[in-house]
Amino acid sequence: MSEESNTLSPRDESRLDLAACARTLSERSARLVAVEIDPEPGTLIMQAREIQAMAQELLSAAVVAERERYTSPEQVVEAAGNAHWEQTVLAWARDGRRNRAGLPGLMLARSLDEWVAKHNPDVLDAVTCGLDATRFPGSAAFAAYERERVAALYAALEEAEEAREEVWKELNALSEKEDSVDHPTNLRVVAALRRLTQLYTDLSVADPPLAVEYRSRATWNSTAADRFEEHGPMGG
Repeated sequence: MSEESNTLSPRDESRLDLAACARTLSERSARLVAVEIDPEPGTLIMQAREIQAMAQELLSAAVVAERERYTSPEQVVEAAGNAHWEQTVLAWARDGRRNRAGLPGLMLARSLDEWVAKHNPDVLDAVTCGLDATRFPGSAAFAAYERERVAALYAALEEAEEAREEVWKELNALSEKEDSVDHPTNLRVVAALRRLTQLYTDLSVADPPLAVEYRSRATWNSTAADRFEEHGPMGG
């Protein structure tokens, strides 16, 4: 991997995010192994619930990592036993498809290598050796190019989401007397939803790994736009 590879491919970044979550969960769980003398009532349950929540975060990271390696949503649902993962994947996309440890990919990979080696001295480069950036030299540069290629679309999507939130506030402030398909606020709502429909459609083509989620959002926004266009703010 190049020293300049601060951000790796979304696939590598998602795998690093999963690995970092697994490390955190392991370290936190280990603290519960020691037997504390007379802890406050409920302490053990609270600690276990904290670990349970962290395990859920680990599962979410695993779902994202699977989607980044083109595991289908249907396969994800079958393996995870839960159909509600679309928002998890979209949140990952909104965060830039970068590991959430806040570290450059190469730095995080090395710290994880060191953590594994501390527990398994015979295992070297356990994390870095499995990354595309290591296995396929030059892939990090290509990933950077791919990120740059769709950066404008993601920036436009962020602006469009913010615009929809603003017009949604206006919509919620309307009274029943203002229930008209031609009301300026309703027209702005429809325009905002149409804009999001187009951007999610464009992203489904430009950024294939998460195309299913993007097409789903495009359909949702298109359907909502049709509803407001036909029935107005109250009927929507």
